[in-house]
Amino acid sequence: MSDFTKLELKPDHVNRPLWACADGRIILETFSPWYKQAYDFLIAIAEPVCRPEVVHEYNLTPHSLYAAVSIGLETKIIIQVLDKLSKNELPKEMIDFIHASTSNYGKVKLVLKRNQYFVESPFPQVIKALLRDEVISRARISSEASMEIDSITIPKEVREIEGAYGIELAVAEEKEMHSFEVDPAQVENVKQRCLPNALNYPMLEEYDFRNDTVNPDLNMELKPQAQLRPYQEKSLSKMFGNGRARSGIIVLPCGAGKSLVGVSAACRIRKSCLCLATNNVSVDQWAHQFRLWSTIRDDEIFSFTSENKGTFHGNAGILVATYGMIAYGRKRSEEAEKIMEQIRNREWGLLLMDEVHVVPADMFRKVISITKSHCKLGLTGGCSVLTFAPTLVREDERITDLNFLIGPKLYEANWLDLVRGGFIANVQCAEVWCPMTKEFYAEYLKEADTKKRQALYVMNPNKFRACEFLIRFHEQQRGDKIIVFADNLFALTEYARKLGKPMIYGATSHQERTQLLHNFKNTPYFNTLFLSKVGDNSIDIPEANVIIQISSHAGSRRQEAQRLGRILRAKGKHQDRMAGGKEEYNAFFYSLVSTDTQEMYYSAKRQQFLIDQGYSFKILNAGDDMVSTEESDEYTNDAVLEARRTVGSMSAMSGANKNVYPEYSKGKHPGQGHLKSIKPKDPAKRHSLFKKRFG
Repeated sequence: MSDFTKLELKPDHVNRPLWACADGRIILETFSPWYKQAYDFLIAIAEPVCRPEVVHEYNLTPHSLYAAVSIGLETKIIIQVLDKLSKNELPKEMIDFIHASTSNYGKVKLVLKRNQYFVESPFPQVIKALLRDEVISRARISSEASMEIDSITIPKEVREIEGAYGIELAVAEEKEMHSFEVDPAQVENVKQRCLPNALNYPMLEEYDFRNDTVNPDLNMELKPQAQLRPYQEKSLSKMFGNGRARSGIIVLPCGAGKSLVGVSAACRIRKSCLCLATNNVSVDQWAHQFRLWSTIRDDEIFSFTSENKGTFHGNAGILVATYGMIAYGRKRSEEAEKIMEQIRNREWGLLLMDEVHVVPADMFRKVISITKSHCKLGLTGGCSVLTFAPTLVREDERITDLNFLIGPKLYEANWLDLVRGGFIANVQCAEVWCPMTKEFYAEYLKEADTKKRQALYVMNPNKFRACEFLIRFHEQQRGDKIIVFADNLFALTEYARKLGKPMIYGATSHQERTQLLHNFKNTPYFNTLFLSKVGDNSIDIPEANVIIQISSHAGSRRQEAQRLGRILRAKGKHQDRMAGGKEEYNAFFYSLVSTDTQEMYYSAKRQQFLIDQGYSFKILNAGDDMVSTEESDEYTNDAVLEARRTVGSMSAMSGANKNVYPEYSKGKHPGQGHLKSIKPKDPAKRHSLFKKRFG
């Protein structure tokens, strides 16, 4: 328990929107008149921890402050604005932390010149400090043309880069830029060593694309019909705020138009762009988005996949490829090897990375060192490296690696604010409890093998009946488009076959996937599609508005958010979707869970990220109204809504309904509780962990 008694309130604290704590936590009241301004500031300087409807919690970290100064916020401004918004006097610990985390930013730059990477700084003592580090000294490429500064050899080949790639540092009196070259394969390690948790000289990566006369321009711009929404314009302003393109991360929820943000960034830079996606379907969709929103010519955009190998023949263009094609380390075909050679030898103006949360994986992070780009942009359904991420979360905690692989987070949108504005769908989330049948549960308790236990709770007959009921209800009563997700391939196949529905999984060919997705989007009688985890990322299905999840990847929070993102695309009229509009919910997310099994633990863990974004999960029991599909025809839309939307007590919300669960005291004080006549347990038979407690 934290002690906040030392926080000194200001006389006019009622009019201020946030609390600032000594441990770096910041609490924001969303009902304050100053909420919008405070939110825009906090999202630039702090990491959001939890954002429910009434109160938000944020945390100041070295990486979040690194991101703040990277978009132009000075240390003095950060402290002044925080003090103005805070209900209490800023703790000295917080002020000292801000100073320590931001003092060295901008003293070191990483620049790309003639396909070579250079670390440069106007401060000789900073260069000396970097070269004393063992990792950085090993990464350095020696040069003959050099000068000595206190026995530290520093080449000065790239003095001319300062004007084109750097920023003016007010504190730097030296006009000469000191620099050294580093091995491209070691750039990742060098950037990591410079982060605040190591040497604390975060590297500045900015691309002065307007003054770049070495790389040819690409003649493309946005079409007139490409109208950016306010939050899309704000995210781009964070990237291009000082006229240069900053490397960083932009976090947007799925369905919020991240593709248009990526295309807009490429149109603004107007240099060669390499766009990376997770699969072939996504590659086709990105190529379509570039043609849809920009004036790019067909002969200037190509795809590079296992089935389609093309590259542009002019001086500049756009190449869309999969991460796997770039990172593949085995022997390639002659045609693929020629294309890879062009990719390695070209200076890319923009590296656009979709679903950026996959980049920290050992396989995919290779693309950062293989390709040489001035600016990186990453997208996921939450960076000049620009990354767009809706779900900036991984279960292995490698998500922090993006700070040196890509860059700092530049902007993050609040999901609930976009829902209230009608920009994304308003989703009703529900967890459907499906009791295990007697026979299945008996086998589940006897089985020791984890995979067999999983198969039993996934193939629970009551779960199948609940899935069938929901499909029939949403197809027949509402005319919805439904996606059914299953990680378990056996369950996916059996459910789809029994219900007579098409499915897409790993072995489905690219041609068949494309045809099924086209039919799902455009055919009125094709309303349900079964998907394995290949549908988690990078598949654009804007028509879908219902998801039924029958099995998942253990407790993955990222997967839960990614799957919800498949139905977040705004639907219907904008005025109906606004807060207070006639459509309270226009999308539905059901997670089917077998009760009294390990699946319930996984389900609670999976939902945590969405709950932190302000979503809530309604608990539904797959009782009599879902068990029999023969009886389900008796239910109308109104009847189902009435059964689900009733006013109840707190005990009903907890699942108790009107039952009372008496508690019995068996503690050390005799005479307390209701069970006085029960013979106390023999202390000698107690487990060793409880002997001390009960005495």
